[in-house]
Amino acid sequence: MVDERSHCKAALDVNIRTQFQFHFKNMAQGKQPVAAELPCNAYLDTSLQKDENMQHILKSFYSSIEVLEADMEKALALQAERTLTINEQIKLDSYLVYLNSTLYWIYLKLQGLDVSKHGVMHDLGRTKELLARDKEINDALAAPRLDMQAAKRFIAAGTHTRFVDMDGVMVTEEQYNKSIQETTK
Repeated sequence: MVDERSHCKAALDVNIRTQFQFHFKNMAQGKQPVAAELPCNAYLDTSLQKDENMQHILKSFYSSIEVLEADMEKALALQAERTLTINEQIKLDSYLVYLNSTLYWIYLKLQGLDVSKHGVMHDLGRTKELLARDKEINDALAAPRLDMQAAKRFIAAGTHTRFVDMDGVMVTEEQYNKSIQETTK
């Protein structure tokens, strides 16, 4: 169980958009293995049932839907555990919203509806913004920070030394005074 949980948590850190693009790209190219008989074949005309290209597309589509359903089951199992940190919970919730909105978008497209003005597009856009904001926050947290204590030590160590510009060359005040004494002799 621990291995599966850590695997699921690591999967949540993957860029969601890339993950979905991968699934749908494989769907289009037919790289996902599926069963030979499709549930929709009963509704298809016999010419479409025999059309290899159509069957290939449908098999790939069903395969991608199965992958998305498996991802959703894993995510819901993680959510039910309630052992995630707040950051992980935010990622998981954003993932679930994106996944559900995507599945609903697919359903609407299959029904032949125009989704360009549908509310699901707003949900997808908002989720993309949340994911981008989460990435921005995590990048800011991972950025290198200035060690204030070390900076103060460097400044304090350098404040006792005075530098003087001597004909375009910066030298210590002690070296400058020694140089002036040598030139006056």
